[in-house]
Amino acid sequence: MSKKPSKTAKSKPKTLVKAPVKVKANGSAKTSKTLDESKLSKPMQAGLAAVAAMKPEAQAPEGRPTKLVRISELLKRPEGATLDEILELTGWQKHTARAAISHALKKKHGYHIVSDKPKGGKRIYKITEPEQ
Repeated sequence: MSKKPSKTAKSKPKTLVKAPVKVKANGSAKTSKTLDESKLSKPMQAGLAAVAAMKPEAQAPEGRPTKLVRISELLKRPEGATLDEILELTGWQKHTARAAISHALKKKHGYHIVSDKPKGGKRIYKITEPEQ
């Protein structure tokens, strides 16, 4: 009975191309080789040129507020907002809206969010001033 060669033995070694590293504000940077674009395929060169040509305005339009900004405006109202109002505003599913409240607004943006459920009513979320 002979052993079959493993699939990993046939694999080719990976070649990595490192791009130039940006220098951080404190002046530290890791050394790396520059990217030799002549060795890349034409589609890859075209893709890199397209990414380089992108403007920051094209990625995030300034005229329209993001959904998180609109949610925070809803929650800043004195009456707050219910989950149904947030779902109607964003078109998201319930678990996505709850994640946006707990993770994006509370943890990442640092808002103090209060949740209240009156008897027989729907849960209301509000952004309040943190208690000192």
